[in-house]
Amino acid sequence: MLPRDAYIAKMEAQLMGWAHELAWLRSKAALVATRGSVEFQLQLATAQGEQQPVRHKFERLKSSGGERWNALAAGLEIAWKELTA
Repeated sequence: MLPRDAYIAKMEAQLMGWAHELAWLRSKAALVATRGSVEFQLQLATAQGEQQPVRHKFERLKSSGGERWNALAAGLEIAWKELTA
């Protein structure tokens, strides 16, 4: 596993990239005024809902130390893999 500071920087970058992608998708959804847009917006809302637990775990991870760091980092890795699968 990466050192704590490197891991935090890596996850911040990944979460920020995801947030930018979701923002782009929201703007795209706003431009689409078709029936398919409703389904797209529902999928976008689902993706945003899935991001929140990962963000929450990451915030807890950043403020942890020692052995708790290892346990939270492992949990965050599992959550991240589930989201990106």
